[in-house]
This record gives sequence, structure tokens and C-alpha cells, in this order.
Amino acid sequence: DPWISERTPAGSRLEPGPIVVVKKPSELRPDAPWLDTLEMPDLPVKGSQRLADYLVFYRDDPRGRSIMESWLVAQGRYRDLIVSHLRKSKLPEDLLYVAMIESSYDPNTLSRAGALGLWQWMPEGAKIYGLRRDRWVDERKDPYRSTIAQMDYFKDLFQRFGDWHIALASFNVGYGSMLRSIARYNTNDYYQLCAYENAVPWETCWYTPKVLATAIVGKNRAAFGFDKVKPAAPEAWDEVAVPTSMSLGVIARAAGASEAEIKKLNPHLRQGRTPPGEAGYLVRVPLGKKADSARRIAELQSDWDGFDAYVVAHGERLEDVATTYGMSALSLKRLNNIAHESEVEGGTVLVVPRITEEQRGKNRAKAKAKLHASGLDQKDGEPLLVPVLDKDATIAGKQRVFYRVVSGDSLKSVAEAFGLAKAELAKWNGLEPDANLHPRMVLVAWVPDAFDADKRRITLLDESQLAIVTRGSPEHMDLAEARMGRVRTEYIATGKTQLADVAKKFGMGSHDLARINRISYDTVLSKGDKIIVYQVSDPTRSERAEEQWRKTPKARRGKITGTPAETSASAPKQTAESAKKDEASGPVTKPTQAD
Repeated sequence: DPWISERTPAGSRLEPGPIVVVKKPSELRPDAPWLDTLEMPDLPVKGSQRLADYLVFYRDDPRGRSIMESWLVAQGRYRDLIVSHLRKSKLPEDLLYVAMIESSYDPNTLSRAGALGLWQWMPEGAKIYGLRRDRWVDERKDPYRSTIAQMDYFKDLFQRFGDWHIALASFNVGYGSMLRSIARYNTNDYYQLCAYENAVPWETCWYTPKVLATAIVGKNRAAFGFDKVKPAAPEAWDEVAVPTSMSLGVIARAAGASEAEIKKLNPHLRQGRTPPGEAGYLVRVPLGKKADSARRIAELQSDWDGFDAYVVAHGERLEDVATTYGMSALSLKRLNNIAHESEVEGGTVLVVPRITEEQRGKNRAKAKAKLHASGLDQKDGEPLLVPVLDKDATIAGKQRVFYRVVSGDSLKSVAEAFGLAKAELAKWNGLEPDANLHPRMVLVAWVPDAFDADKRRITLLDESQLAIVTRGSPEHMDLAEARMGRVRTEYIATGKTQLADVAKKFGMGSHDLARINRISYDTVLSKGDKIIVYQVSDPTRSERAEEQWRKTPKARRGKITGTPAETSASAPKQTAESAKKDEASGPVTKPTQAD
């Protein structure tokens, strides 16, 4: 990071000074009369203390000299490319030096704020200026395309501000922020703005002088002692169209180059291969290798043919895609360079093996069956248990559909996929709007009767394969516990009894019964008090049932006592009247209060 590496070393003259603009830099640095003899760049220059100090820093300070030398070497890679586009756009050629201080001419430079590439494009700005950014390609790292976009940005900045000093500063701080500062302080003079409290950021007041200083050094290399510096060789390449998504390793073999060379020429390719589903995608190979590469690609067909592109649907798990294409989830991850499932969301394009339509149909049926069998404690042949706010709810003119949350989903992204309001989706599902969604959750959505899930690329659950219950109802709790190998029954106290003593009879703990019945763990039951207990009916069904079975007294094992619980201890829906009653009566501490 040039800003960090150039922080003031001991004894440096890079210190804040008054905002004074002069014609001769030596007026600010009498100890450096040579400043007045320098050739100026094609950017307008105003002498300031910061400019003069930067020039002395790059000439006389060992750290400044080291930094500048490394920059001038790196500049060789892209100088010709950048200058040629500046000329075509009729812009000052010394804007070349903006890339010097932004990225040190390294297209892989990533800032803490998320700016990337030679010109440090932020995602929002890149989108505005037409740079592609998706899972497979990030053109902010493409020196060629990002430079073309940068020309448009430079022209827009100058057209808006009409002065390169403030235009460069706005490139650093953002032109929206600069416009607000101009309006607040009622001046469009960059140097005056730098003199006022809270007008522009501190580093922005160093930014324009730094660009000008590096440009002056570039114009006067001999005067600064850099005339012997040998710049890096210019990046040069040929472009070859590839017939399908192809790994950079295969392209390297075709070009007779190393994979590292191909990656260096194509820094914008994020996943080590060209994007799927884009026949004819242009990839860069070393200069002079175009004809050989095209011929060898055809010869290596067995290494790259046999793959297709697949667009992931919303609600479709990575394992569903893997099953559909007859491979393991791990193999699919490796093929697409996926580190975590959350990287894949609805609309993501993946590389998949090419298989017949018939086989894909059979595999898709398997994937669908696995999806509907993915519930907690669910066994083969059982429907997926889906608790909702009200299983009998209806909305006039709407149909109810069910969507299974996958890794990476958010309430906002799911709502957008359905074309719904986020607040509506949260309300229908009883969700906290700003909390995260988690895989295995199932959302209810009310959509028009004409809703086309396939057109929107949404994977929905088949309602006929679901067991839909009202959340927290006796039906819900009975089904959920049955899948754990337990049954819910009522226990009626025959006298004063500690909750812990009741718990021991059934292999449970007092805290378990407290949680189930929403009472305190040290509750003492009175004669006739009713509570709900869970008894093990099938210890092989779950680890929890097996553990409770071991703790149950042997005399009670396999004997279900009491009557089935007809109610639930879940909190009822609160009304204004019940809320007042709760405030008056205080918290529930005895089981009879919950009746």
C-alpha cells in the first residue's frame, strides 16, 4: 500500500505545512533551488508545500528513492497501454501516474475498502462504467478493460469540475463527497478546501500533490537520479477464442507456456478457467502464440470437451446440482473452485459434466427426493416436517408455496427472487427481518396463481411431500418428538412433588421439564397439577432417545404411562387483552398458571 509504505520516516520533511501556492517551488524549499529547473508535466501544476516536500522526498530520502525506483520499474508493464488510451481519449498523458500511486501498477492490488486493480475500482463504480464483475470474471483486475473504463471516468470528472487539481482529488474522495464540500464551503479551489476544517479528508489533501510530484519525477528522471532505471518489459499478448469453458492449465499446455504465465496475462479470470456457457470467450496467450494455441486447443479436445454450463436455481443446494450431474459435491466444488457453499446462490453459473437429457432427468428425480428427505430426524418415506405460523391460513387470490433456504440465502435475496417485499416475507414466516437465514429453514410465500417458478429459476418444495403443521401446536410437537423416538404425555401430580423427582422417573432432567413446560426448574408441583413429559417409545430412533432410555429406571422402560398430551406448553398468540393480564399477574412460575 503506497500510503502506508510512505508514512513519514525519521528525519523526513514530509510534514504538514500551510496551504500556500507559489510560482517557484524554491520559495517553499529554499534549500532546494533545483526545484525551479524541473520540466513540468502536461497536467497543470501549482507549487505547494506538499508538492515540494514530495519532490525532495523522492530525490533525497532513501525510502522515497526506493519506492520511486520500484514504481518506475513496474510502470514498464502497462505504460504503453495506458498512454495509448490517454492519447485516444485526448487526456493528459501524465494521468499515467495516477495508477502509480493507486496500485503501484499491480492489477492484483486490493485495498481494505474493497477497491481493486490498476485503478482501484470500487464495485459500485465498476458497475456504472460497464466493468463485468461476477463469480468467474472481475474486470477491475483486467488492465485493458479497466483502463478503457478509467478514460471515461477521467473525462467525466474533468467535465464536471473543469480543473484537474480538484478532479484528481475527487477521484480519491469520490465526486459526490467533493460536490458536498464545494457546496458547504462555497469554493471550488482545491487548496482552499484543504485549509478548512473537515472540508476534505487528510489524505485527499496529499493526493493531488502526490500525483503531480510523481509525474514531475517521471519527466525529470535524470535530475532525480532515475535515468538508469530499467523498466519492466511491456505486457503483450495475443487473444485466442476458446470453444467452451476451459481451465487455464489446458490453455497453458496449448500455448506452450506455464499456467502462471497465463494467469498473469488474465488476472481478471477469478476461478482458474474461462467462464462457462460463453463459447468464443477471448483468452490471452503470450505474444506470437495465437496460431499454435488455436491448433493445440483443437488437438487437446479430450481434455476440455464434455462440460456444460448450468445456472443454479434459487433454493437449489450444491449437493442437488452434484446429484443431478452424477458427481459428488466435493468433485463439483473442485471443478468450480468453490471453497464454501455460500459462494453459490441462485443465478450462479457452474461448470458441470455433459450428460444425456435422460440421465439428467433420472438424476434430477433423485436430487428432488433427497431434498424432500433432508429434514431433521427424518427417515426414508416420511414427509418433510414444515412448521408454519398458521397451517390453515389463506390469502384471497394467492397460492401458498414453500421454499427451502440454502447456504448464502438472505431474506432480501429470497424476496427479490420471488418479486416480493422483504417485510411481507418476514411477516408471513414470523421472522426477524434483519436476522440471518439458515439452511434447512423452509419459508412460506404467497404468490399469484399464475406464478411461474421455472421462469424465475426457483426450486420449490412439493407440498404433497410435506407435513405442514402450525408452529408450536400439539400436532407439531407430537410429530417432532415422534421423530426423536419419544411421545408426549400428561403427568398429573398426586401430591407435592419436586420437578426434579418427576424428571428422574422418565430419564429426564429438571431443566428439560422446565424448558418443555415453560416453568422454573425448581418448581414444586401441587396435587392435581398437570405437566407434559416426554417418554421414550423407540430408543433406536435418535441419540437423544437412546440417552434418555439409559437414564430411565428399568422398571419404566418400554411402558408409556399417562394420557397423550392434548395441549402444548408453547406460548399462545398474544392479544392486547392477554398482554394486560400478563402484566398484572407477573411471570409464570407454576404449571397451573399456564392453563
